[in-house]
Amino acid sequence: MKIKKEIFDEMISHCVASLPYEACGILAGKHDMVTKIYKIKNIENSSVSYLMEPKEQLRAMKDIKNKGLEMVAIFHSHPSGSAYPSSKDIELSFYDVYHVIVALEPDFEVKCFKINDGKVYEEELVIEQ
Repeated sequence: MKIKKEIFDEMISHCVASLPYEACGILAGKHDMVTKIYKIKNIENSSVSYLMEPKEQLRAMKDIKNKGLEMVAIFHSHPSGSAYPSSKDIELSFYDVYHVIVALEPDFEVKCFKINDGKVYEEELVIEQ
């Protein structure tokens, strides 16, 4: 998956601003290239899980369709812990898209995954200028 640097930076800023809770959102674009971010409220207000606010998620999905884009990835943060999908992340991975996880503490790390039938595959994440 490729992501424009300004979108990547905006995603990181959203994750930091959401502390101590997990942040979440949708990354859109075309052909595995992310060109738009949708920052969506985590209605769980939790540091260990997220649930996208349904109306915001629906608005994002409609906007993606209206702009002729595709949902490329879902992103969320792990305020403390690793940039690897939790068992709940794996269980709730309904969409066949990339999953980007931003780990903030103890070490900053961003990783990209595909999750299929409960199996996790790390994918390359390329940040483009």
